Amino acid sequence: MAELDPILDLLNLRPREDWSWDFDPAAEGESAVNAVALCNAAVLTYSAETDVKRFLSKWGFEEPRILCGFLTQGFVARRGNIIVLAFRGTEPINADDWLSNLKVHQQVLTGEGAVAEVPGRVHGGFANGLGEVAKAMRDAVVELARGEETRFFVTGHSLGGALAVLAAALFHFGFQQKVAGVFTYGQPRVGDPSFSTAFDQALGAVTFRYVNDLDLVPHVPPTRLAAKPMVQAPRTLHDFLRKARDLPREIHAALNAVIEGERFSHVGQLLLFRRDGSITSDEQEWQNREAVYSGTLSELLRTFPGLVRAQLGQLLRTQNRILDHDPVHGYLPKLEARLR
Repeated sequence: MAELDPILDLLNLRPREDWSWDFDPAAEGESAVNAVALCNAAVLTYSAETDVKRFLSKWGFEEPRILCGFLTQGFVARRGNIIVLAFRGTEPINADDWLSNLKVHQQVLTGEGAVAEVPGRVHGGFANGLGEVAKAMRDAVVELARGEETRFFVTGHSLGGALAVLAAALFHFGFQQKVAGVFTYGQPRVGDPSFSTAFDQALGAVTFRYVNDLDLVPHVPPTRLAAKPMVQAPRTLHDFLRKARDLPREIHAALNAVIEGERFSHVGQLLLFRRDGSITSDEQEWQNREAVYSGTLSELLRTFPGLVRAQLGQLLRTQNRILDHDPVHGYLPKLEARLR
């Protein structure tokens, strides 16, 4: 895990030194105490490795395992009968992180040692990021569990929240490991409707998606995005002659994929913080804050002029969209207020 990003250091994006990590290991469902605790764990992933280990030791964790891939960072640690897996979000000045966010075209989620497939398809960049550390995170969870009865929680902010959802899916479906809770903050959409439906049937009751008022990141990727055309060029004359008959059909399918697009859906239970700090699970109220175009290419072309005016006006009027994504200054104050 690298030294703290200079911009994150400037924003003081780290847990408070005087904060005591509190957790209710027996809590079932959404817990205000655990929401604060796991948000602080998510914030901690932005720190340098020495600080991660220092805070975890101070909070009573033992034997932390640092996850450090080219794109993906995080940690696995145990305290009492709980194991926490936390992922780091996007680093503001890390170009590779942003490129990973932009590799949206969907793929199947897999992991070494998986005994079953994860249903549906997911964001390709997020899946590749998780793939870097999939074996290390599984080995760490198995080692720290030591064959004992433990409760396993996964968390992350922003990109880290997306990785947390994918990790929970891989553990549940692929590794057949029970997941006690998934807590995410400012998390983007990660998978298609098939993935989201299967995930919610299995883990929706223990997955809590915190969204801060005008935070922009949970609105991406759009619910519908142009798909990647999959026409393959023939490699030999024989291949060309064999494919010539099917070429019109392949071209039609590729164009249809671009026009109709790939679909993305959220998972888990929405917990939307309004501007005044009150909280709601009303999906329609959150969708009224939608800031990113979702629709087919044909719809986009038909409505483009009016859409551009509406979208630009909305973005210009809402200066808090970026500030609301900040985990320390945007999320934690509202999470902590619920404890009082």
